[in-house]
Amino acid sequence: MENTQKAISSIYARLLIDYPFLSEWKVGFDNAKRRAGICRISSKEISISRSHIKNNPLEIIEDTILHEFAHAIAYELFAETGHGIKWKQIARDIGATPKAKGQFKVESAPWLLVHSCSETSNIFPIGERFRTNKKIRNYFLIGRPETKGELFFLKQSDYQQYKLGLLDKNRLQLVQ
Repeated sequence: MENTQKAISSIYARLLIDYPFLSEWKVGFDNAKRRAGICRISSKEISISRSHIKNNPLEIIEDTILHEFAHAIAYELFAETGHGIKWKQIARDIGATPKAKGQFKVESAPWLLVHSCSETSNIFPIGERFRTNKKIRNYFLIGRPETKGELFFLKQSDYQQYKLGLLDKNRLQLVQ
């Protein structure tokens, strides 16, 4: 993390020379699991995920911070948000890859949201989750109110064993 902080400080100092308005922006870290970084226009804040830092090499992290600074610069100079033409040019100019999504590793979620169908007794995966929600019993699939009470969280490892036939449905620990 120390090397990352030094790299970010170095990039920030370099960019301040050409873009002094960046001194109004704060740079920090957050606990996001599914994204690398974010540029919050309203609060003039750039944040990089600690998970992203932990799981990726310094070159990718540097590209991420440059990507987010390109958003700040595009907004300050042209009031442009998103990954438009001006953002892409700025990204190139400051040394970032001008793409909306980068190639980087993310942690895999420990939980899987599943539908345990009362009619067929099958388990259907819905999506990965990093945490459980105690109110899940009150939710249902969009357009399928009959699934209320049939949504559960299941550990990814247990689902993999179930899918391979190594774990019987009755032995699954479905969390609601």
